[in-house]
Amino acid sequence: MSAISSPRNLGIFFAILATIIFSMHDAISKLLVMDHSVWFIMMVRYWFHLIVAIIWALMSKEGLAGAVRTPRPFLQILRGVLLVTEIALIIYSYSMLGLAEVTTIIMVHPLIVTGLAAVFLGEVVGWHRIGALVVGLLGLAIAMQPSGNIWGYGGFVALAATSSFALYQLFTRLASRHDTTLTSFFYAGLIGVIATTWPGLQMAPALSEMNFPLLAGACIFSTAAHFSVMKALSLTEASAIQPFTYMQIVWSIPIGFLVFGDLPIWSTILGAIMIVGAGLYAIHRSNR
Repeated sequence: MSAISSPRNLGIFFAILATIIFSMHDAISKLLVMDHSVWFIMMVRYWFHLIVAIIWALMSKEGLAGAVRTPRPFLQILRGVLLVTEIALIIYSYSMLGLAEVTTIIMVHPLIVTGLAAVFLGEVVGWHRIGALVVGLLGLAIAMQPSGNIWGYGGFVALAATSSFALYQLFTRLASRHDTTLTSFFYAGLIGVIATTWPGLQMAPALSEMNFPLLAGACIFSTAAHFSVMKALSLTEASAIQPFTYMQIVWSIPIGFLVFGDLPIWSTILGAIMIVGAGLYAIHRSNR
C-alpha cells in the first residue's frame, strides 16, 4: 500500500473533508435562519438524523434492539439535551455573527473539554496543557473584546453553545465506556426529535415559503460531515486527526466572504490564531 493511500493518510483526508463540509453546512444554516425559525430547522435535521440512525441500526449486526439497549439511559438523554441546546444556540448565533466569528468561538471547545476532563473524569493535565488552556482563553478574550465584531449578545450566545458542546463531548466520552457509537448516534437523534418536533411544527412556515433545497442541503451536509468524521476515526486514531479539525476556521473565512461578504477583523484573526495554536500545543502534549 502506498503512503498516500495508507489508513492514516486516508483518515486525515476524511477529517479535512469533514471540516470543509461542516463549513458549507454552517453557511447553509446561516442562510436558512434568515427566513426559517431555529426550531423548524432543527426539527427537519433531527428527523433526517433519526431516519439515518434507524436505517443504520437495521443494517447492523446489533439491529434496532441493540441500538436502543443502553445501561445508562439517563446519560444518553443528557447527551441529547446538551446537543439540542448547542445546535439551537449555534444556529441562532448565525443570525447575529459571521461564519468566521462563530467558528472561532466554537474552536475553543477542545480546550474547555481538557479542563472539564481533568475535573470530572480525573484525566491528568500537566502544566503545559494548563498553560495552553490559559492562552486559548486569552485568545477568546481578544476575539470577544468590546471593540470587536464578536462582542455583544451574539458572541455570548455562541460561547454558551461552545460550553454546551464541550459538556456534550465530555458526556460522550463517558457514554463510550458503556455504549457503541451506533447507540449514541441513535439516542442523539431520538432525543432531538422529541425535543424539537412540537416547537418545530408550531413555527413551521407554509409549504410555499419553505426553502426545500437549503433544508435538504442542511440535512445532507450534516450527515455527510458526521459520516466523514466516523470514517476518519475508523481509519486512524483520534489523536492523528484532531489537529486538522482546526482547519474549519480556514474554510469559514473564504466561504463567509463569498456567500455573505463578511471578513473578520484583526481581533478575531488574532484570537483565532491563539486559540488554534493553544489547541494544537495541547494536543501535542496530550500525545506525548
